[in-house]
Amino acid sequence: MKQRLGDYSFEVKKQQEHKIVAVIIFFLIIFTGISLIRMFLLFPVRQNAASMQPDIPSDSCVMFTPILGTISRGDVVLLKAQEAEQLSPFLRALNGIVGFFTAQQYVPFGSYVSMGASGQIRRVVALPGDTIYMRGFIVFVQPAGERHFLTEFELVEHTSYNVNIVSVPRDWDSEIGVGGSFEQRTLKEDEYFVLGDNRTSAIDSRLWGTISLHDIQAKGLAVYFPFSKMRLL
Repeated sequence: MKQRLGDYSFEVKKQQEHKIVAVIIFFLIIFTGISLIRMFLLFPVRQNAASMQPDIPSDSCVMFTPILGTISRGDVVLLKAQEAEQLSPFLRALNGIVGFFTAQQYVPFGSYVSMGASGQIRRVVALPGDTIYMRGFIVFVQPAGERHFLTEFELVEHTSYNVNIVSVPRDWDSEIGVGGSFEQRTLKEDEYFVLGDNRTSAIDSRLWGTISLHDIQAKGLAVYFPFSKMRLL
């Protein structure tokens, strides 16, 4: 029977054990680092719905940051899920790491619900103090202290976005689905109005009502998958 050097050499065996420990520590450091990044800096979310088309297509992946800072008009935000599958912090972290490297195509434990993907991705179109109304699926905004209404697009400073509007027949019952118009309303303190870019099908503040800052989990930074659709938000 052939013997290995480590079977009778204490020094060689000790060196082999040190190598194994070093490899384990190395992967633990990587695991901890990625987990901390996902918790405090960046994390990906897979967008399965068509509610944010055309700029965020279905089956795409969006990078978010939990560092909210100031919420501005035009920001893409991830709303907190009302119901989520409960997993341990370790399993959530492992899901996040595997999901990151597979572009959210696979998670080993549970479902994407546990990663926050069940939270709705929507765009902020009005801020506290704004007076707004909608016509033809476009929001008109009068900021607090201003005299005139402008379209939501004219008030966006740091980004640009497109909306998807499908024409409906003239005899279409406006009570069906989400409406394309509503009368003037003024947002109170800590009230934000959010909409999907796919205006004729997305469920948003037209049905939910306004949201608060507490309802916002993270702010969108960029679409990173598919690579042909990569863009900053």
